[in-house]
Amino acid sequence: MLTLSIIVAGALVWISAIGQHVGNLTNVGAKWVMSDRSQAISSEGFIGRSARTLRNNVESGAMYIPVAVMALFLHQSASITAVTAGVYATARVIFTLCYWLKINSLRSLSWLVGMICIAVMTVLTLQAMGLPPT
Repeated sequence: MLTLSIIVAGALVWISAIGQHVGNLTNVGAKWVMSDRSQAISSEGFIGRSARTLRNNVESGAMYIPVAVMALFLHQSASITAVTAGVYATARVIFTLCYWLKINSLRSLSWLVGMICIAVMTVLTLQAMGLPPT
């Protein structure tokens, strides 16, 4: 599950980038997409939500992937590690879909669950390294 959660975190960035690109293509057209993009586009509607989703998935992945990879290299096989990884991946998928679909309360809850999973995975990884969490 740990390896899968790392793949999901990376895939969500890619999927979010595709979503943003499709939104841009649909709303402002191919001419803008193929331009130097010096003209700002609206941050409203799906274009804005998809840009914020991408940005948040990049930020979340930047926090989660290093500690998850470290846990993988340390051969963390405890069930709590697997559960944390599965919950993180699920929460981030729900977050992405809810952001795109404007389901704000569930989006916020899934963001919080993902952040808690990052904290738990960090503590587990530090413990596996023999370091007390600070």
